[in-house]
Amino acid sequence: MVRLIPQSEAPAPEHDDRVWDVLPAALWDLDFRETLAWIEAQGCSDADEFKQLVRKDPEALTKCLHRTRVRRVSGGAVSLVGAASEEECVRRSSELLTAESKADFLRVLMAAFRNERDVHVETAIMTCAREPRDVRVHWRFLPSSEGRFERAIVSVVDMTAEHELQQRLLLAERMSAIGTLTASIIHEIKNPLTFVWNHLRTLRKGAESIPAEAAELLEEAYEGAERIRIISSEIGLLSHGGDGAEVETVNLKQALDSAIRIAQPEIQHRANVVREYEEGRLYARGSRTRVNQVFLNLIVNAAQAIEPGDKAQNTITIRARSTEKNQVCIEVQDTGPGISPQLLRRIFDPFVTTKPAGRGTGLGLSICRRIVHSLEGTIEIQSHPGQGTVARVVLPKATRAQRPLTVPPPSISAIRRAAGGTLSILVVDDEPVIARLIQKALVDHDVTTASDGREAVALMGENAYDVILCDLIMPEMTGMDVYRAALQRATPMNDRIVFMTGGAFTQRARDFLESVPNLRIEKPFELGHLERTIYEAADLINPR
Repeated sequence: MVRLIPQSEAPAPEHDDRVWDVLPAALWDLDFRETLAWIEAQGCSDADEFKQLVRKDPEALTKCLHRTRVRRVSGGAVSLVGAASEEECVRRSSELLTAESKADFLRVLMAAFRNERDVHVETAIMTCAREPRDVRVHWRFLPSSEGRFERAIVSVVDMTAEHELQQRLLLAERMSAIGTLTASIIHEIKNPLTFVWNHLRTLRKGAESIPAEAAELLEEAYEGAERIRIISSEIGLLSHGGDGAEVETVNLKQALDSAIRIAQPEIQHRANVVREYEEGRLYARGSRTRVNQVFLNLIVNAAQAIEPGDKAQNTITIRARSTEKNQVCIEVQDTGPGISPQLLRRIFDPFVTTKPAGRGTGLGLSICRRIVHSLEGTIEIQSHPGQGTVARVVLPKATRAQRPLTVPPPSISAIRRAAGGTLSILVVDDEPVIARLIQKALVDHDVTTASDGREAVALMGENAYDVILCDLIMPEMTGMDVYRAALQRATPMNDRIVFMTGGAFTQRARDFLESVPNLRIEKPFELGHLERTIYEAADLINPR
């Protein structure tokens, strides 16, 4: 005979059925008397004998389930399984069990044999519409006055949304890690790109003296390097631009073109891009990084809504125009399948996505809305199944800040004449080719090179340099460490440092750059820009 240790508590009192009808918790009141009688009839008196019975008779568990009666269910249970009524929920309860939850029922019966009053399991059930639900189940066994296992109150909590949230958060973490890795890779690309791009620029200047075929190959190589430079710079901005990014006047057409270039791998096999830009320039105030992030997300969404393989039949139309209310309107329209009304109502909610599992986090549009609202703008999505989708962003219009009508910035040659002599310059970079490139470019100055931070600190102890060009990220001793060493000298030299960076891809590096006033120059840099920056660092010209 199956029994529980007698409990001092009295059995739970019967509740008014009307209360159960309105209970929001999903509860089942189960009667096991027939189940017990059948188990006893098989000669089982303990857990081991019952386990042997189930092993010998694969149908034993099913027979136990069929003999378990549902006395009543709560209103929350009816809602959880999508039943039309309490009667349907009671009648179909056994149909809602999956293979997993049936196996868990065996675990529950075994726990009862071990006199465990409370049993917790996480399992899966089906709704009446045959939709899976991950659930957490708490079994509370209620002994009779004789201590017999005759009844249980089963509480079921739907964990589907929580599990989906956990999966999406894990995916978001992975994407964040990928973003950091991407920034690191871009940093490594920018080092060789600096000298490749500049060498190609130098060779193009003397292209008249080489055969036409070689000149054509050189031009194509330069165009390829230029594309890599633009794309790597734009990806770098997206990968480490923070919420505190500098507010500026953003050229919206340039921002859209930049987003289209980055999204090209997603677009190229799906659709043709049609640009419908208003004549003239359109500006908005904000962070270029964040504006680019919004446009890139909308364009990638539009591309991914279209299945690859039928590019000729699909378009992504991108519009930019002014409105009568001194605003600018940006639209991204696709010829995809559209979005259902039910999903469209929640499209800006976090973790809501139309993409298959693993293709998106459902965070993109939520983040876009936050960014657009921070710019005092609006964003809306219009869509109908079978008719595509239009994403519309409206931002306050800004006028381009005009350069004061004063004397134009001096040319490099004029600056050289004003300098009246050579500068003593220390170049610190762990990439020897970049150091040599700078040394050749600054041939009119006294240039010393150091291949790492330790060598640079030793040289600073022996010489007083006018300008120190220092790579920010280096192995062992970084540019940040060089800065601190220069600051601690008897005569500090930290204010003479110009940081060269291929992208501050660590939080420490980003925080450091935010905390110091030093000039910085982004790799790959144009050598004329580098020379002008050197003169600015040496206080020979005023910054523009």
